[in-house]
Amino acid sequence: MYYAFELSSQRRVVEANYNTFVNPLRHPDRVMQQHDFLYILDGDWEIALEQDGDCEIFAVQKGDLVILPAQFHHYGTQLCSPNSRNMYLHVEALSGDYMAGQTGNNGVDENCVLLPTVIHCGRNIEISKYFSEIIAVYWKDTIHKSNRLSCLFDLLLCEISEQELTAAVNVQNVECAGFVNEIAQFLQSNPEMFFSVSDIAHKFCISGKTLNKRFKIVYNETFYAWQMGQKLDMVYQALHNNADITLKEMAVNFGFYDEFHLSRAFKKKFGVAPKYVR
Repeated sequence: MYYAFELSSQRRVVEANYNTFVNPLRHPDRVMQQHDFLYILDGDWEIALEQDGDCEIFAVQKGDLVILPAQFHHYGTQLCSPNSRNMYLHVEALSGDYMAGQTGNNGVDENCVLLPTVIHCGRNIEISKYFSEIIAVYWKDTIHKSNRLSCLFDLLLCEISEQELTAAVNVQNVECAGFVNEIAQFLQSNPEMFFSVSDIAHKFCISGKTLNKRFKIVYNETFYAWQMGQKLDMVYQALHNNADITLKEMAVNFGFYDEFHLSRAFKKKFGVAPKYVR
């Protein structure tokens, strides 16, 4: 079962907190006006979700996220395990949210994310971090609290969606994405350097062949091609924002040999010389 959630709108987080059940308990039997996002920290749960007379039962455990949409009847089919813990968010349902059917091939537009009922995200620490941060902000009394909660929830949806899209492209992505993302963040935070395959392979204790293989799996490009593309995209943006910086300075800032190296690579990617972008 897939459900589409609208992005880019103010969405109210109605409730957010941690639950601990020292003694086993069933998940409540209810139909809610809000979406219920349940992240399992410890323990095992079994939850039924009903729609139009059909019932589907989901067995979830530590590291799983369960999404129970608004207006759907859901309930625990049995007691959770002792000392079970979870984080939960009750969030407002928007007019742009809708049931998308049994598969992810429903043409959801860019203003929505399409998510299944259960997401296995134990390896994705960003998802649990967003849950924790939303809960922390919910219990603070700050002037921009509602805006921060809405933004954080959208970021959570995007993170979940990106994990699911990555996994859908290739199962190997699940294992590679975290490692490749760490390298990508390192490159993006050091734009003035142009790293060779051997530089990065040595720094991250991996062979050059494996490095390229993992970049191909995640980005469908070699390490070098991805790095060059990222740098040129950054240069394109910088040219718009810094009209007074010379091309020579731009080359230094983004790790190119000189302005001629930058100009050739730029024209090859964008079809025009850098001077025509300003």
